[in-house]
Amino acid sequence: MNSEAKAIIEECLRLRTSVQTLNDKSKGPLDKSTQKNTILPFVFLLGNHSSGKSSFVNYISGRKIQTAGVAPTDDTFTVITPGPSDVDRDGPAFIGDPDMGFSGLRSFGPQLIHHTQLKVRSSLDLDNFMIVDTPGMIDSPMVRDHFGGTDRRAVMDRGYDFEGVCRWYAERADVILLFFDPDKPGTTGETLQVLTNSLVGLDHKLHIVLNKADQFRKIHDFARAYGSLCWNLSKVIQRKDLPRIYTMCLPPSYHPVSSGDQSPDHEGQSLGRGIIDLEAMREEVVKEVRNAPKRRVDNEISRLSDSVSILKLHCDIIDDITKKYKKEVWKSRIINLSSVLVSTGLCSGAFYMDAQLQIISGISISGALVTGILIWWQSSSLRDMSSQLVRPEYLENTFRKLYHRQISDKDEHILALWSRVREHIKFGISANDISNMKPKDSGDISRL
Repeated sequence: MNSEAKAIIEECLRLRTSVQTLNDKSKGPLDKSTQKNTILPFVFLLGNHSSGKSSFVNYISGRKIQTAGVAPTDDTFTVITPGPSDVDRDGPAFIGDPDMGFSGLRSFGPQLIHHTQLKVRSSLDLDNFMIVDTPGMIDSPMVRDHFGGTDRRAVMDRGYDFEGVCRWYAERADVILLFFDPDKPGTTGETLQVLTNSLVGLDHKLHIVLNKADQFRKIHDFARAYGSLCWNLSKVIQRKDLPRIYTMCLPPSYHPVSSGDQSPDHEGQSLGRGIIDLEAMREEVVKEVRNAPKRRVDNEISRLSDSVSILKLHCDIIDDITKKYKKEVWKSRIINLSSVLVSTGLCSGAFYMDAQLQIISGISISGALVTGILIWWQSSSLRDMSSQLVRPEYLENTFRKLYHRQISDKDEHILALWSRVREHIKFGISANDISNMKPKDSGDISRL
C-alpha cells in the first residue's frame, strides 16, 4: 500500500472520529467499534461445509494451512495473516489486542472468542492482506423474533450469533467470497439467511463462487446445479438480474479425497473441454482476492460515506422532533409567565386601589392556584408529547415530511437508509431523551 493510500485511510479515520463525536451527542446509530478497521485488508470467505473454502485458502496462500475434507473439519473463525514465522494465537489473546482491530468481536460473547483463532504464517503468497476462513454453514436456518433479532434458539445452535458475527466481518472486509458446491447449490438454510441478513447492502464487494465445477460428469448435471443455485438465490435476492456467478475449480492436487472418491478424470467427460474456462474463471477470482489491498481505500471511503449518510438522516429526524418539542416548551413557559404576570398585575392593581386585604390575598391565592394548575397541565402535556414524538407512526410521518422529494422520486437509497435508522430510533431513543436533547447546531449538520 503506497503512501497516498495510507494518507487517504488516515484521513478517513480522522473524519470518522469527528463523526463519532456528533453521533455520541445525538445518541446516533453508529457503533464506536466501527471507527478503526483491521490492521491489514482482508478477504472474507463464506460457504457451506465442503464447498472448498479451506482448499482455496491453501491454494491462494501457496502452502497448506487449513485442513480440507468432505465432512466438516473446522468450527472456528480462522484469521490467516503473513508474518516472519509460524505462530498460532487463540481468540482471547488476539481479539484483546487493540492493534489487530478485532476487539469489537468481544460483544458477541465468550463462545465466539473461544471459537476464533489467528494463524500467522511465513512464506505465504499473500501480499499485505489477510484471509478469514469461517465454519461451514449448516442446514438449520436461523429463527428470527418479531423485533428482527436472532432468536435464542438459533443462537444456541452455535453458542453465539453466527449471523451477527458474519455481518461484523462482512462490513469490514475488502473482498467477500461466498462459496457453493455442486452437492448443495444454495439449499443450505443458514447460507440463505446469511445472504439475506448479513450480506445485504454489500453487493459491491461480494463475489459468488460455484466451486468444484470440474466434478460434473455430464453437462446436464452442471445445468441442473447452476439452475438450482440461481433459483435459490432468486428467492433471497429480490431483483430480476442475478449477480455474476464465478464457476471455477481448483487443481486436482487441492481436492480433498474421501474413501471411494477419486479425482475427476477430465478425459472423456462432457465438461473436459470446459476445464480451461473454469481455470480462467479461477484466476479471475484470484485476481479479485489479490486486489484486496487496493480495495481497502475504496472500502474505507464507502464506509465513511455510509456512516455519514446514516448519521445525517438520524440527525435530521431527531433535530426536527427536538425543535418541535422545544417550541412547545417555550409556548408553555410563555403561558406560565403570562399567568404569573397577570396575577401579579391584579394584585398590584388591587393594592394600588386600596382594596381590602382579604381581596388582595384572594387574588394572590387564586393566581398561585391557576399558575400551579397551568404548570402541572403543561408538564403533563409535554410528557405526552415527548412520548408521541417517538412513536413509529410519527417517526414515519416526520421522515416523509423531510424527504418527500426523494420519496416522490422513488429514491431507493434514502429508503434503505431509513430502514436502518428507523429501528435504532424506535428502540434506542426514549421520550426522556427527546426532552433532554438540544437542537443540533446547523454547522454540525452542514459539515456532515
